[in-house]
Amino acid sequence: MNWKHGTIAAAVAAAAAIPAVAQTPIKNERVQFPRGASSATVRGTIRGYETVDYIVGARAGQSMSVSLKTTSKSAYFNVLPPRSQEAVFNGSLAGGRFDGRLQYSGDYRVRVYLMRNAARRGERAIYNLTVAVNSRPGGGPGNGGPGAPGPIRSGAPVSSGNMPAFCRGEASRQYGVRPAYITTGRVVANRGGSVIDGSADQGRNGIKRFRCRFDGRGRFIDVMAINRDGV
Repeated sequence: MNWKHGTIAAAVAAAAAIPAVAQTPIKNERVQFPRGASSATVRGTIRGYETVDYIVGARAGQSMSVSLKTTSKSAYFNVLPPRSQEAVFNGSLAGGRFDGRLQYSGDYRVRVYLMRNAARRGERAIYNLTVAVNSRPGGGPGNGGPGAPGPIRSGAPVSSGNMPAFCRGEASRQYGVRPAYITTGRVVANRGGSVIDGSADQGRNGIKRFRCRFDGRGRFIDVMAINRDGV
């Protein structure tokens, strides 16, 4: 077989290896909150490579909570910020609940899907997805503006599995970079609660090291610089 035939055969094999999810349209459904309510639960079913994006409108500084109850151990959800394909929460890594302060205003997408091995087998998942968004954005530093961290030890407790994602969101806002440029370590328990050490890549301004702190109940305290130029 000459190189031309080898190249064609390789291309055909690569095309056959493309997962079906790439060819399956993602279903979009906007989450509607009942009048006067800040949360809603939707029930759905997915099979194989089917994927559903639940669209949730929210503003910077608001807090969002998402939880998934499902019949399948292979069903998860991701949270994607407005106008981005980069998830700020990956359920297959962090579990079935997300709690976080939102950095951007716009339509967030909660993407429900099956893991590839289960999708390949054509498995089905029945689920209840609960989404909650607080009624108003958090206040800014000294002026009540949106998008700033809340008061010390305020807000709902964050589970240990969600702490790294929550920490990345808070740090990305404090250092003015996208979550992709935030790196976090593991959750470490101490006498007062839990801490996560991380770093923010600010490009020409260098790498800034920080520590996210949570109290004994899992409530977020602050992002604390742990070197002089990390402020």
